[in-house]
Amino acid sequence: MHSQAQEKYVLYFQDEMRYGLLSNVRRSWSKVGERAVLPHQHAFENRYLFSAVAPLTGESFHLMGIDGMDSIAMNVFLTKLKKQHPENHVFVVVDNAPCHKPKWVRDIEGLMVIFLPPYSPELNPAERYFEEMRRATANRVFETLEDIEKVIEAEVKRWSDDTEAMRQLLGYEWIRNQVTEVY
Repeated sequence: MHSQAQEKYVLYFQDEMRYGLLSNVRRSWSKVGERAVLPHQHAFENRYLFSAVAPLTGESFHLMGIDGMDSIAMNVFLTKLKKQHPENHVFVVVDNAPCHKPKWVRDIEGLMVIFLPPYSPELNPAERYFEEMRRATANRVFETLEDIEKVIEAEVKRWSDDTEAMRQLLGYEWIRNQVTEVY
């Protein structure tokens, strides 16, 4: 039995998604015998969406419009994530990207980073979440980064407001089982 004074824990899975003006071409339906003509743009301006998703609670935390994926941006993200949970110990599961490896990651009080095995994106529910973000921007051309950010922002809000849908989307059975065994 856990006492009220015992520290609470929050489990997040984190990843980054690059988005930009290069078209995100996806499969599309068309009439039989006709090929779908999809809008396409070849531009290389981009930014990042940093997200942490909690598959057990459906909560999420996001920073969008980040110019690069580096250890400085990761530090800002994790520090702000921890500030959202001042009373909780935060566990953040990440992949093995170089920006996740600096020593400072281990120095944020009340936050512990856990690394996934190398080359295992299928174990990170944040990847599944990003599929929904990419679906929202698929087969469209955006004039500016701000235009695509408006679409992504609306999609992030839609999912963030529906924690039950997030739990269904991200609550992989292996995660639920592991947490039950550990806690």
